[in-house]
Amino acid sequence: MLNIMDLVKIKWLDAMSDDNTWQELSELRQQQLRPVETVGWILTDFGGKIVTISSYDEESKTGGGGAVIPTNCITEIQYLEGGRIEQYENGKPTVARGL
Repeated sequence: MLNIMDLVKIKWLDAMSDDNTWQELSELRQQQLRPVETVGWILTDFGGKIVTISSYDEESKTGGGGAVIPTNCITEIQYLEGGRIEQYENGKPTVARGL
C-alpha cells in the first residue's frame, strides 16, 4: 500500500490558541500562525485538505499518526524519495546502502 502513496514533508501554518488564561487584548492581537512541519505518506489530497499518516500496519491495513492539513495553510511540500536504507539484525545495522 505504501508504494502507491507519496512520502512527503509538508510545511504549513497551524492555528494557535491561547493557553486558556486571561490576557490583554493587545497581546491576543499579536498572536501569529505557527509554522509546523509534518512528515508522512499522503493518504488523500481532496476537498481542500491533505490527509497524511506517519505509520502503516501492513497486516491490519491500518494507519496511525494521522494529520489533516488544510491546503490553504500549506507553504511547501517536499517529496521524499530514495535515500539510505539500513537493514537490522538483533538490533544492530548489518547492511547500509544508498539508493
